Amino acid sequence: MSLCNVGNSLKGLIQTYPGLQLLGDRNCIIRADNDPADSKVKLISGGGSGHEPAHVGYIGKGMLSGAVCGNIYSSPSVSAILDCMKSVAHPDGNVILIVKNYTGDRLNFGMALERAHTTMGFKNVRMLLVGEDCSIDDKNLRKSVGKRGLAGVVLVHKLLGAMAERGYGIDEIFNFGEGLIKGNFIATIGFTFKLNGDTLENIEIGKGIHGEPGVYTLETCKNFDSIIDFAITKLVNRVPKAAEIVLLVNNLGGTSEFLMTSFVNNLLDKIRPIYTIRRIYCGTFLSSLDQAGISLTVLNLAYSQRLLEYLDCDVNTPSKLFRQIPKQSLSESSVINMGSSESTLPMDISNMFTISESLGAKLVFTILCYVCEALISCTNMLNIIDKETGDGDTGTTIAKGAGAIMEQLDAGKLDLIHPGNLLQQISTILQQDMGGSSGALYSLFFQGASTVFIFPTEGTRAVSVAHWSRALAQGIDTIMKYALTEIGDRTMLDALKEGERMLTASISQQLVALDCVESFTKGCEEAARKTQQMVAKAGRAAYSSSSEMSNVYQHPDPGAHAVSIWARALFEACKQVIVE
Repeated sequence: MSLCNVGNSLKGLIQTYPGLQLLGDRNCIIRADNDPADSKVKLISGGGSGHEPAHVGYIGKGMLSGAVCGNIYSSPSVSAILDCMKSVAHPDGNVILIVKNYTGDRLNFGMALERAHTTMGFKNVRMLLVGEDCSIDDKNLRKSVGKRGLAGVVLVHKLLGAMAERGYGIDEIFNFGEGLIKGNFIATIGFTFKLNGDTLENIEIGKGIHGEPGVYTLETCKNFDSIIDFAITKLVNRVPKAAEIVLLVNNLGGTSEFLMTSFVNNLLDKIRPIYTIRRIYCGTFLSSLDQAGISLTVLNLAYSQRLLEYLDCDVNTPSKLFRQIPKQSLSESSVINMGSSESTLPMDISNMFTISESLGAKLVFTILCYVCEALISCTNMLNIIDKETGDGDTGTTIAKGAGAIMEQLDAGKLDLIHPGNLLQQISTILQQDMGGSSGALYSLFFQGASTVFIFPTEGTRAVSVAHWSRALAQGIDTIMKYALTEIGDRTMLDALKEGERMLTASISQQLVALDCVESFTKGCEEAARKTQQMVAKAGRAAYSSSSEMSNVYQHPDPGAHAVSIWARALFEACKQVIVE
């Protein structure tokens, strides 16, 4: 068994601490005393493993109802998030997903939220994004990534957990948390180092918890003073001087207790003249495996008079950092398996839009074949394009998704008659089998597009090109909602949005359907070509204030080019069937 096997770690956790229940085939842990039927708001968090005790260490009375664990530094699957959700709450209950602001977590938790609404009957699920990193100045932040979620998320768990335990409603809890984050009442900055004798070396300030490079670097330091001075200059940009604060000093996993307390002593000498400190928490709250480093979080008490009250509320969790109740009062932990993947409400196809079983079904079948075959044939080309600015795997990832769709199509398992159901099926296939950010984005795209056909607002159930135009727009909006990407960021959205604009214009001119599809294709192709001259505003370089990506590229954006490929295949398929 792999040393970094997540399931093995979780099984060890529940044998050490009582009061927990492991969903063994989902790598989720929930409260054993959870009652899905009670009226309390359920808080679920999670993300990649490697940050322990976050987030499983905070499950229990006064904090989280459940946590979903992905592989090391990898977002958990949509299916696991959904199963955790239905294990802690009934569809008519209230759930808040507390998510650190990283692209994979945003997309997968967002996809789970959308699917919970559409296919599982959940009526009130919210997602609270936590991003409190202050290492990067706001002027250098890109909206497509925003501030990273760091150790401050643990304070959010504690504060909202106290409110949920007291029975506050979902609106009050969610609004409290959102105001705390959006109002910059919480800020975190961290740094990593290598200890060589009594000297700190290879210092990176603003380094990410997944190993992302630091924003600022120092070669050597004899003590923590210069690091603390720099950190304080960043903190006061978010939390003004003279504020009353709570201080959380977090060990990133590989810092000795000797150095932690030395740091705290030096920190307090410098920060006490600036802030009035009402609470100090020191320990390992959110780690980065065994990274030698420390993060510093400041909570501005000006936000609410109840912050200290909520922080002081009793909890009963595996982590001892906030716990005041003896763990002996809890029942023995246990393991259950969820069995088959996410359960969904049966689709009421009688109320859905329908296309003809003759020409319509043939057209859909042909489109899927052409699109999937085109994407698979372009695997190597897309990989080469992606190597210029990415990992060189866009083609492989997209081909994997296309192959999975073809497999289901060949097996006769896709619904070619009801577009809403078909788009849902494709969304699920891509979420489960495609992987990567591309898989999450396309899964969101098809999920959003499906709602136009699943929840019809018109009397007729006949499908027109105008319906597909609205579905395209809804799919684009769903991507933008969770990816936080805008038009002009040099992504697949640039091609999709221009295609939508051209399609809408053609429909308004009352062109025939085939001409409308051709306009969509030309719009996608032209916009994809233009991305070659655009500055990239999303991706790995976005967190570094000192790095500006060049707009001199040999190739267009690989995601946008992939859109142009399948848009052309879509048109050729339509021309083949309609002309016949």
